[in-house]
Amino acid sequence: MKSKYLWLAIPWALAVLLAVGWTLYWNTVAGETERRLNAAIAEQQAQGATASIGSISRHGFPAILRLQLNDIAYAPARGGWRATTARVDLHLNLMNTQHLTFKAEAPIALAREDGAVTNIAADTMIASLRTENGSLAQAGIEADNLTLDDPSEDGVLTARKLVLNVRPDTRVAGEYQLSFDATELLLPRPVRSFEAFGQDVAALRAAIVIEQAAALLESAPGDPTGPWRQAGGRLRFEALALNWGPLQATGTGFGGLDAERRLSGDLELPIQEPAPIFTALAQAPDTSEDARRALGLLAAAFAISGDDIDLDVEAQNGVLRLEGLSVRELPPVY
Repeated sequence: MKSKYLWLAIPWALAVLLAVGWTLYWNTVAGETERRLNAAIAEQQAQGATASIGSISRHGFPAILRLQLNDIAYAPARGGWRATTARVDLHLNLMNTQHLTFKAEAPIALAREDGAVTNIAADTMIASLRTENGSLAQAGIEADNLTLDDPSEDGVLTARKLVLNVRPDTRVAGEYQLSFDATELLLPRPVRSFEAFGQDVAALRAAIVIEQAAALLESAPGDPTGPWRQAGGRLRFEALALNWGPLQATGTGFGGLDAERRLSGDLELPIQEPAPIFTALAQAPDTSEDARRALGLLAAAFAISGDDIDLDVEAQNGVLRLEGLSVRELPPVY
């Protein structure tokens, strides 16, 4: 009889040990994650940044681990912007604690140095971070029905779907690969010189390499991209697809900011039907008469010939040019 009861007791004893072990593991992972969060905040504060989390609470035991982060605020040491939100949930992969998933549970307010505020909201907005041996392996953001609203400006920027991922470029040390995919964009207002293109952008996709990416992390009060520009940083578009009004094109090129923080670069966009594009550009209200006449002649010539074109879009010395024709002056981006 004693042997019989012993065999009955063993499974229960194992179950209790497993439950105790899992409880200890769950709480250890939660505690270590909280410690890492507090250490990261302390490190940022030591570097001159403003960073805080009002409170942290644990949820999901025993199946999952979710940390609710309340009243979050962050402003980098170099200044320029400040982000705040009432709540973000941190979901942990209990089998791989180097993989973190953040879900925004409240709108995010992004305040810029000039006092303007952009309110960011979405039906679902998730950011993920995966590290290997303490270094970034991949990070990403995915949002459904995203809105960016600046109350001081007309209109709201919306996107039905946005997916963005970044990871180190294994081909060249110090460079990062950035993929961007946005569908059904609605621009908050017409783009100057491109008014006839409309405000609906069906799709914008890009595969980009960020050159001299490490310099983006360097501090420069009042000029967040200054160190990156001085290091020769730029964006290399290995693939670009744009479906906007009369423009349906894929292409390649590069871009960045010049010393006066204006757009600078060159894109090559193969166009199957260029005539509607030149016609739309000629309708822009701020186009000079000479440019309007030249664009009209180009539109007529391509409409008759039916030829395609590798459209050259160039931004240099503060001027935007299409096929060498000046379209508009470019102001500083910030």
